[in-house]
Amino acid sequence: AVTMRSEEAEARAGAPAAGGDGKRRARPQRSGGDREAQRTTLVNLAASSYDSNKMVEGEVVSTPDFGAFVRFDTSQLAEGLTGELDGLCHISSLTVARADSVTGVVKVGDKVQIRIKGLDAEGGKVSLSMIAEGDEQQRGGREGGGGGGGRGRQRDMFQGYVKGPADWADQLASFQETQPKFKNGPVVIQK
Repeated sequence: AVTMRSEEAEARAGAPAAGGDGKRRARPQRSGGDREAQRTTLVNLAASSYDSNKMVEGEVVSTPDFGAFVRFDTSQLAEGLTGELDGLCHISSLTVARADSVTGVVKVGDKVQIRIKGLDAEGGKVSLSMIAEGDEQQRGGREGGGGGGGRGRQRDMFQGYVKGPADWADQLASFQETQPKFKNGPVVIQK
């Protein structure tokens, strides 16, 4: 290819940038056989009667901006279960207080106490939390706990006195009865 750049500039342009090469960050990948074993373990866990309040030990395997992927042994949850699973502990479920960043709370390789919040055996997903269920309910009972999106928070965003009286519709109807009535229609002016 013909270019106006010097050889040095061409070499710099071809080299990956200091911040990365635009690709996703490397994270632990499981082999195809390992994924199938994990899916089987997930189905077995969903079929068992595990205690969703039980905190078990896991190891942080990666920390994307939205949470931490934690690997744990299912034998800690119920009798007869074997195998390891990877699950996501969302940033809002890392700590009771607001977490500014995932790496501010956990690092790859850390041993953490987690509990299972939810399982999706068909989708192959495990939702984890590092917060005990009682603490999550004290936090306000809302999923997520704060930051981002705001789904599910609009219902209780304002106190009752800010919204106005509960009978606002009746008050508006009585106010409108006292106001003059107007009709919209064509105005005909004859010359």
